[in-house]
Amino acid sequence: MERKLLIAEDNMFTLAQYKKFLEVNGYQVTVCSDGLQCITKYSNEIKYRQVVLKDDSPPFDFVLLDHDMPKMNGSDVAFQIHKQCPKQRIYFLSAYGQNIIRAYPSSKDDCLQILQKPFSLEFLLKKLQPKLFSSVARTNQENNLLTATQSNETIS
Repeated sequence: MERKLLIAEDNMFTLAQYKKFLEVNGYQVTVCSDGLQCITKYSNEIKYRQVVLKDDSPPFDFVLLDHDMPKMNGSDVAFQIHKQCPKQRIYFLSAYGQNIIRAYPSSKDDCLQILQKPFSLEFLLKKLQPKLFSSVARTNQENNLLTATQSNETIS
């Protein structure tokens, strides 16, 4: 079964890199260029799943969010997504991890994590393995929010 991702990133070059690389590696990728567009796409997908498919599971395997985006920042997007589906797994892909921690203080590490930019696409791919989302080493955790940087500790 093809795994589904929703990616919100306002840098078009970065968004194109994520999309191409992840599709080549077997993911079905839906992209958005701002936070409001992300919420709209997410809301439409979850309504379809609930009404038509009678399925309350998260509509995407992962939502990948940049934090600083036009129209709505990543923290607000994550909050809105978790209001609709608290079990949706979200990765922030951002260089501003500490800002996210402050903006999202009620987060839980089993559904929200941060990948600190810069990182390689191979590192991102490894982090999208389902077992790694909830079973990574908790060495870089603050306020119950796990952050990961590309280092030997987080890769091994």
